[in-house]
Amino acid sequence: MPGHLVVVERAYRGTVEQQYAHVLWLVHGLHTQSPLTVLLRGPAAVYALAAADNGAAEVGGIPWGTGPDYQAAVGRLQDDGADVYVSAASLADLGVATVALLPGVRSLSDDQITTLVGECDRWWYL
Repeated sequence: MPGHLVVVERAYRGTVEQQYAHVLWLVHGLHTQSPLTVLLRGPAAVYALAAADNGAAEVGGIPWGTGPDYQAAVGRLQDDGADVYVSAASLADLGVATVALLPGVRSLSDDQITTLVGECDRWWYL
């Protein structure tokens, strides 16, 4: 039974500043200390897409830096035993409901999310 649920809703915050220490990097660090279940929803649902682009950010039309590799971060979480879910409603709202998900990421309906939340002792929103 999952103990701690981390809900990641915001996406691409400070992309340039967070090249190396982004939100999923933080979640992975927390998971190594206490097992977590991760739910991606809202704009952060795109982190679960297999076809997402992590290209360079542009500032004034000039490529600058490298964006965080959220898909690799999801893979590291899963490799370390974290269950990663994505909101089906968020995928639909973003118009990407038919895009392939990363291997091992499960899409959950709102009812399934409610059940998951009920199984967890603590919830963190990032």
